[in-house]
Amino acid sequence: MKLKRLDVIFSDHDEFMGELKEAFLNNKNSIEANQTLSFNSFETFKRLMTANKLEILMAIARIKPTSINHLSKILKREYPHVLKDCNSLLSLGFIKLDIVESARKQFVPKLAFDYDIIVVKSHIEEIFSISEKSNKVLLMVKEKSL
Repeated sequence: MKLKRLDVIFSDHDEFMGELKEAFLNNKNSIEANQTLSFNSFETFKRLMTANKLEILMAIARIKPTSINHLSKILKREYPHVLKDCNSLLSLGFIKLDIVESARKQFVPKLAFDYDIIVVKSHIEEIFSISEKSNKVLLMVKEKSL
């Protein structure tokens, strides 16, 4: 069972744009099997990616809420706080918000990429399990290593 990864890497803007330009100029496939998000530093990522935001990502992947209001009820958090975290995750590139027209306009949170785990590549590689599938695979790996 193969997991889909979202890699979080750290490089400054100029370095990232240079690598992207080089990939296009050399006619390399710039989009690999794993999706990648780039941050300027590990400290910035840790400051922005809180436990509440990780919980939102897990709920979106596992429960697939029909709206931000539904998500706030699932998480048992106040709507304004969930909305603020969703907007932050949207601006960071982790989620997208689909608009559904009904009696009222609703925003449906979805993962921006199809991924099961987030791999943070810093001085120590960290793995965040997002989907239910990733929990099962990581438990199987852990049981085999015992």
